[in-house]
Parts: sequence; C-alpha cells; structure tokens
Amino acid sequence: MQSEETILDGPELKQLFFGFTKDFWVLCVVVFSFFFSFNLIIPQLPEFITSLNGERYKGLIIGAFALSALCSRPFSGKLIDHIGRRPIMLIGIFVSIVVSFGYPLVNGVTSFLCLRFLHGFSAGFTPTATTAMCNDVVTVKQRGEAMGIVGMAGNLGMSLGPALGSEVGVTYGNQTMFFVAGFIAILSIIPALKMKESIPNTTRFHFGMLKLKLNEIIEPKVVLQGTIMTLGVITFGALLTLVPDYCKQFGLIKNGYFFTIVTVTSLTVRVLSGRMSDKFGREIVLVIGLLFLILANILLLTAQDITTIFIAAGVFGISTGINSPTLFAWTIDNGNQLFIGRGISTLFIFLEIGIIIGAIIPAEIYANNNANFPKVFMFTLAFAIIAFLLTFRAYLKARKKVIESF
Repeated sequence: MQSEETILDGPELKQLFFGFTKDFWVLCVVVFSFFFSFNLIIPQLPEFITSLNGERYKGLIIGAFALSALCSRPFSGKLIDHIGRRPIMLIGIFVSIVVSFGYPLVNGVTSFLCLRFLHGFSAGFTPTATTAMCNDVVTVKQRGEAMGIVGMAGNLGMSLGPALGSEVGVTYGNQTMFFVAGFIAILSIIPALKMKESIPNTTRFHFGMLKLKLNEIIEPKVVLQGTIMTLGVITFGALLTLVPDYCKQFGLIKNGYFFTIVTVTSLTVRVLSGRMSDKFGREIVLVIGLLFLILANILLLTAQDITTIFIAAGVFGISTGINSPTLFAWTIDNGNQLFIGRGISTLFIFLEIGIIIGAIIPAEIYANNNANFPKVFMFTLAFAIIAFLLTFRAYLKARKKVIESF
C-alpha cells in the first residue's frame, strides 16, 4: 500500500505526450474500449429479450446490471486498495469478455438476466479501478484535467458503442453484435495486460478481505461529495427513462438526437473544466456546473418547442462535463489518501443511487401522462438546487479558510 506522501507527491515519471505519462494514455485506451464494449449491445437488448418471450422483464435489462454494479462497488473499492488496481481492472474486463460471448448461448429469460447481473460486476470493478489508477499515474496538480480526459474517453466509448451496436445488430443480427462486443472487450484487455501495478506493497488476496465494515462500504470523508453526486444525477436518471416520451410530444421520434447533443457538449468542456478545477478549486467550478444543471431543468420545465429541448440538452451536457470530473477529483482530494479506492467506490455508489432514484420516482410522477412532465422537472429541479446550495456552502467555507490563512 502507498504511503500518503507518495500519493500526494504524484509520480516522478518522465512526462510524455501532451504532459501525461504513457501509462495514462494507455489507460484512456482501456477505458474507451471497455465502455465501447458493454454499451455496444444496449440498443438491441430490448428486442433480444422480447425474442426470448421476456418483454415484461425489459426493466430488468438495466436493473439487474445496475444492482450488481452497486453491490460490487464496496468490494472492488476495498480490494483495489489492498491487492492493487491492475488485478481488479483485469477481472472486470475478463468478466465482460466472458459474458459478451455468453449472450449468444442463452435460450431463456432467466439465463439472460443472470448474464446481465454478472455483466454488472464488470462495471462495478473496472471503472473503479481505472479511476484509482488514473489518480496514481498523474500528479496532484493534473488530477482534475486527467479525470476530464479519462471521462472523455469513457464518454466516447459510451456514445459510439450504441451507434455501432444498433447498426451491426440490425444489419447482421444480434449474435454477430454480441461477438463484436466480445472482441472489443478483448481489445481493452490487451493494453491492460501490459500495464504495471500503480501502487507498491500490495497484499495477497484472502477471503477475509470480503468481510466489510461500515467504514469500508462508505468513506465518511466524502459523504458530502457523494450526496452532491446523488442530487445532481437524479436529473440524468429521469432523462434516461423519460426522454423518449418527452421528445415524442414535440414530434421528435428519433430521441437519440437529445443524447447526441448531451454527449457532444459534455465532451467539449470536460478537459477544460478539469483543468479549471485544478487551477481555481473544485468547489467554485462545481458551483458553475450546478448552475448549468439548474438552467437545464428550468428549460425542460418551460419548453414549448423542440428547439428549446435541444438547447436544454446542450446546457445539460455542459453541466455533466463540468460536474463529473470535478466531483471525482474533489472526492480524491478529500478522501483518505491511503484508501483512494474506497473513496472512488463511495462516489460510484452515490451515483448509482441517484440514477435509480431519478429513474423510478419521476416515472411514477409521469404516470404515462404528458401533463405531468412539469411536475417531473420541478422534482428534478428541486434536487439540483439543493446540490447547488450544498456546494456553494462548501465553497464559502473553503474561501474563508484561504482568507484566514493569510
């Protein structure tokens, strides 16, 4: 395990390629390929489960995946800090490969949902490990910018995956699509195998490590950051669930345009926002990001035409591009420096809780009645405002400390 001084000083490696180490850019390739692989199959899964006579279980396609990812986070966070980042990253990728090639073999709803549940473990392991490793291979002064770049790599994979998956699935069939996803997952494990462990003095695995204490599930030092994450992503959970119906009332059948705009605008600001948080502080940059989130909710609440919807998508994308890398960097700043993985897994847990809340409660408020959409966005707006107030309070505290130090 690393000493706190080693972590805080950052790596003393020769900087390559735009100010970052070779390991950092290899890690970006791993992240891109991993997210590309498991997002590639998502558009065709509703059709696939319908072909298995399981259309009533469509909600479990994401639900089973999210549940296992949520359950596995505390274990991956602990193991990352003890046995190392690299083995946990590799385990997640390996599971993704096996499951991708396993989908064509299923012949019933039960076996399919079991694979979805298993697939979720890969999402609980690999992203937590790669985020921790990202912190290890950059200096403290680069942390926000690095989180932005790695997040951009993941976003590119998440946005390109569904597009290719839909094309392959429709043109060549779902079986071919699953095989393509498996091969792309293999492409992510090849560079990962060449990476060295980023922390020294790792501990040999033993089953006692799977026993978790409460402070090993949730890192107390980052509860504030986790709470802000939950409050902030409730809007995202609602949009994932309701955008198709919301856009349809304005005559837009191909709702993918909404998320295309979100992705593009998010990518354009991620690196800059991370760099700004390194320079000016996490709190003030996050305050700005949450103001964009509030504005996006107001636009969605008052929209009367599709143009306003597209503007709202762009504003929401900007907020996402600012908030995500800043929150991850802030979490690592404030967490226990000897247990980075625990802090990161805590933030992921809060993220998934927020998405689940945003997916379930707004859907109940909507109740398949377009007249209820204003109530939905009043609900999400309220949580965005609370997130802003908590962050602004943290900013004032941080500013007061700086003033008192002079």
